[in-house]
Amino acid sequence: MELFYPIELSLTHFLQNLGDWLQPIMHFFTFFGNEEFYLLVMPILYWCVDTVLGLRIGIMLVLSGTLNGILKLIFKFPRPYWIDKTVTAYISESSFGMPSGHAMNAMSVWGLFAASVHKKAIKTASVVLIVLVGISRIYLGVHFSSDVLVGWLLGGLLLTLYLHNEKRITAWIKELPLWHLVFLLFFISIALIGLGALSLSIPGGWEIPQTWIETAAVTDPSGELDPLSLEGTISNAAIFFGLTSGAAFFHSKGGFNHQGTWQQHILKFLIGVCGVVILWMGLGQVFPHSADLFGFTLRYLRYALTGFWIAAGAPAIFIKLGLSQKGE
Repeated sequence: MELFYPIELSLTHFLQNLGDWLQPIMHFFTFFGNEEFYLLVMPILYWCVDTVLGLRIGIMLVLSGTLNGILKLIFKFPRPYWIDKTVTAYISESSFGMPSGHAMNAMSVWGLFAASVHKKAIKTASVVLIVLVGISRIYLGVHFSSDVLVGWLLGGLLLTLYLHNEKRITAWIKELPLWHLVFLLFFISIALIGLGALSLSIPGGWEIPQTWIETAAVTDPSGELDPLSLEGTISNAAIFFGLTSGAAFFHSKGGFNHQGTWQQHILKFLIGVCGVVILWMGLGQVFPHSADLFGFTLRYLRYALTGFWIAAGAPAIFIKLGLSQKGE
């Protein structure tokens, strides 16, 4: 792959040389792949637009994010600004570059959205968004074009597998007793973390090249390289468990109807986001971020609670306040 870096860097330089006027535009499109967008904006789809579609997209997102984190740990490839001092790092990223998480998530999530909505304009907008999210990552100096292409490819593969097996798996899950399902979901989340931990040892004895550290210190002095961290994998696996177990638990209680007036939707969104902020950001300020079992356990708890709040906690509050009705 290193043989192609000079060619790929020429594309990065070309895009960045188009001018700084593109910065806000590229930051705007890259936001559609950020954790903040998925946790603070995307839940409105589940709460206010289409509960089933919102849950499907939420599951797709956490699966894509978890697999992407594991693959990054396996490949252990650098980002452009880690190896070339002439690349401007418009944002900081501490994880490995290959494959691009933004590109993979955009293809899988927005691809699922496009496949689920039967309006040509929405399908077209989704495709445009997928492309622009990928381009934004190259312009911002955090990904090679190959990172983005592989991210799109893997996201498309995951989307195909998801759509092909979704009905079969859903039918099987509906036959499981609730607590059997919850245990299974917890086991899957822990297994995903285990795969991430195993990926750290491939290949054995690998260390971050000193040249990466030195170059990144020049291109992004305020940034931090921590590509061997398991935090991303733990976060995605935990929110997978919280979201899916929360949805299963709440469905067993009757679920909820997402319909309502626009005033009710606004109130639901505000209440729901407040809960996300308290659990995700608030506990993030309180809990220690130590890279040990205690710190990882608290991280898992924080993200699992956030996922459970989105799927079950917030809807329960909506029903209690009369902003939503129980499902029919």
